[in-house]
Order: sequence, then C-alpha cells, then structure tokens
Amino acid sequence: MIGTLYRELHYQIAKRNPLIANDEKQFKKAIKNAMSIKRGVGLQVLAFLPFGLIMASTFVFTSDKIVLASLMVSLSLLPFIFAMYVTAIQTSYILSVGIFEPLKYLPIRLGSKYLSGLLLLEIFPALATVLPSVFVLMAKYPYPGLLGVFWVFMGLFLGHTLGLIAVNFFSLKIQHRAGKGQSIRNIARIVLVLLFISMFMVMNYLQYYIRDHSEEVARIVGKYFIAYPFSVASIFDPLRSLVLLGTYFCVFGVLYYLTLRSVWGKILEPAVVSEKHIVTRFKAKTTNKILVILFKDFKIFLRKPAMLVAFLLPIYILFPTLISSFREGHLSLVEVLPLLFIIGLVSVPGADAVLKVEGKALDFLRTLPLKKREFMVGKVLSMATVPILLGIALVGIGSYYDYKVVVLFPYAILLPLIASFTTMLYFFHYSGEEIGIPDLKWIHVIFMFILVGAIFVVIAIPLLLSLENIFISQVIGFAILLILIFLIQSSNR
Repeated sequence: MIGTLYRELHYQIAKRNPLIANDEKQFKKAIKNAMSIKRGVGLQVLAFLPFGLIMASTFVFTSDKIVLASLMVSLSLLPFIFAMYVTAIQTSYILSVGIFEPLKYLPIRLGSKYLSGLLLLEIFPALATVLPSVFVLMAKYPYPGLLGVFWVFMGLFLGHTLGLIAVNFFSLKIQHRAGKGQSIRNIARIVLVLLFISMFMVMNYLQYYIRDHSEEVARIVGKYFIAYPFSVASIFDPLRSLVLLGTYFCVFGVLYYLTLRSVWGKILEPAVVSEKHIVTRFKAKTTNKILVILFKDFKIFLRKPAMLVAFLLPIYILFPTLISSFREGHLSLVEVLPLLFIIGLVSVPGADAVLKVEGKALDFLRTLPLKKREFMVGKVLSMATVPILLGIALVGIGSYYDYKVVVLFPYAILLPLIASFTTMLYFFHYSGEEIGIPDLKWIHVIFMFILVGAIFVVIAIPLLLSLENIFISQVIGFAILLILIFLIQSSNR
C-alpha cells in the first residue's frame, strides 16, 4: 500500500507539472522514475551522503570516549530534527494532493499508518548524514557503535512521532472565518518553528565546542542523562543504554499509536475552526491579479505555519551576523555586502513553498481568467518579499553602525527579484498558458543555485575590482532585472 501511495504521489506531482505533462517523452520518463521507489530514495541518499562523509571525518581523528559520546549527542539531533521537520512540512502537501481520498471509503481503522510509512520513505535518506559517523564509531568500538545505530533510529522515530503530534494538533483543521485570535496563535507557531529549526545552526558550532570543552559537556550530559539526546551518551554503558532505549520505545510507541488513531480520525472528519466575526456589508472591488496571488499566498502561509519554514530560510543566514554585530557593536559595509548576495541566493528554495502552497487550489486557478504570465509574476513577488524585507532590515542595521552601508540599499531589492524572476522563468518556460506546479527536485534546485549564482557573479565582477564600482555593479543588476522582466512579459506572445 505504501508503495502504491508513493507512486501515486509522484504521479500527481508529474501530472501537475505542465513542463512534463505537455511533453510525452518527459512524462513517460517522469512516470518511470516515479514507479521506482529504489531510484527515488537512492538519489536522495546520494545527495545527503557527502555531508555525512564530511561529518564522519571528525570521528576518524578522535578516539577519546568522552569526546565521542559528546559528539554522538550532538549528531543524534540531526535525524530527530529532520524527521520532525519533514513530518510537519510534508503532511499538509501530501493530504492536499488527495491521494488518501480513496482510503476514506474503505473499512480501514488506522489508515494514517500509511501516511506515516510514506513520510518515513522521505525521511530515511537523511540517515546518510549520520550513519557514516556511526560506522566509524563502530569500527573503533563495536558495541557502542551498534548502540549508536539504535539511538540514531530512535531519534528518527521520536522526531517523527513528535511531528505527527504537531500535525495532529495544528494542521488537520479547516479554518472558517478565523479571527484575530487564530491569527495570533498561527504567528506564535511560526516563531516557534523558526526557533526550532534554528537548532541546525547551533549544530555547526556545537562539534567544535564539544572537542574543546569535552569534560564540561560530559558533566552536563551526566546530569541530564535521562533526557534525549543526552541519553545517547550512554552508548559506552551498554546496560543503561539498553534500559533507556526500551523505556523510550515503550513510551513513544504508545504515543505513536494513539496519535495515528487521532490523525486518521481528523483526516476523515477535520475539525472546523471558527471565531466570531463582525458582519459587514459586502462591497465588490477590483484588485490587481498579481497582488491577489501575493496576498493569497501569505494568508495561506499564516494558516499553515509548517509550510513557511523553507520560505523563511534567508532568516537563518542573518542570525550569526546579527548576533555577532550586537555583541561587538560593529557591522561594516564589507560585512553587509556579501550577506545581501547570500540572501538573494538562498531565496531560491522559496520557490518550493510558493508553488506547493496551491495544493488543491490549482484546479480552481485554472478556471479563472488568470494568465500564466500573471501567475508567474505573482509567485515572483511572493518568493521575493521576505528576502527583500530582510535585505532592507540588514542595510538599516548596518547604516546604524556605518552610514556608508546605505549605498547598498538597491542590492536589497535587486538581488532577490533577480533570483526570483530567474527561478520562475526556468520553471515556467514551457509553451502554453496552462498554470501548473513544476516538478521541484533537489537536482533542479541545485541547478537554480548555480544559474542564479552565475548571474550574481556577473553583477559582482566590478566589486571584485574595487568597492568604488558599486554604482556600476548596481547598474548591471538593474539591466539584468529589466531583461528578465522583458522575457516574462514577452513569454507566449
């Protein structure tokens, strides 16, 4: 059943992508790939494996048990966070595609177990970032290494269970006239999601800190050894480690089963959220189609906080710099300039969020007098709005410390728009006016990073020669933006 659902999901993705659906050869190729779970999962494993090998290098040159146990504590957070992230994000999209609709009419008591299995297929490839390090540990210390494997899978199970709990309480609802109270709660959830995902940034510094302060970390771990992930440090005490593993499995196994029952019940009959509204007189008014798409996207993001995470990726780029600037009381033009280019570049993954947000609404959009060109521009603005606001905020903060930073203001607007226009032109370069959701695979996102990065290099060439050429660089960026706008305006004419 899980295999059937996996194939149906990827079939629906291919069918919703006009670039594939309108090309018989591409469609047959996409269907062939969608029918192979091994191929789909295998490609994702290969994508994660390089990161796993890099992280394993730390274990290769370390033999101290205290350091290794502390490193395993930090490493075990990765499958936990990734499982919770994917479970929370993907569930809304999987359900919106409608592949579970036929199951609602079957005598199935716990159909959500198939949703869980489908999500685990998407989560398992992330283990490629962790298992190389665990295998190195196993080569040095076989029994602790084997326990490390068990703890890695336990972290994945815990994250997946907590993700399902979050979905159960926050996502499986129909919001009917949600008022200010519901909007405030959704904003609070968004803030919590941002704080949670920011833990990935901590991981970058944690391993270096552990190696330099292993004894101090060991004392903290020993004090809170019952709590995950500190319990992972028990791998060098097999008996205690097995007892903790069994306890976690029993407790979260019960939570997992109860949550699956609740999730399936809410899939069959979603709860309706409604708040009192003041009835006002209806007034018909006309609004620009592009702005309507922009406002619609942000309203949906506020109602579905889980889908906003990838869209807010540029925020994570600013955290270290802002913390450093506030601590040191300094932020110069030389520090702000590369950050503006990075913000523009990392806005590329936002395309996934602004396109997948349509879900079931795609068929309805196709019935409206909405041209593909208007849809593209609306998605460009949805994709670029947050990076532009972040860039403006960064320039404002930098100007507070150094007034010269204000000359970088045009970059805050130009770079995200260039990245967004380039991305949407690539995904919607198919012929015809049909609106669709492109097939967003990791290889396409990597290609877009390369393409947008190449354009940014052209804009940055004058800056490499001298920072006094900022005006020339901005003129080049403005010219590129005009060309992209012209390409969109002239598409399919």
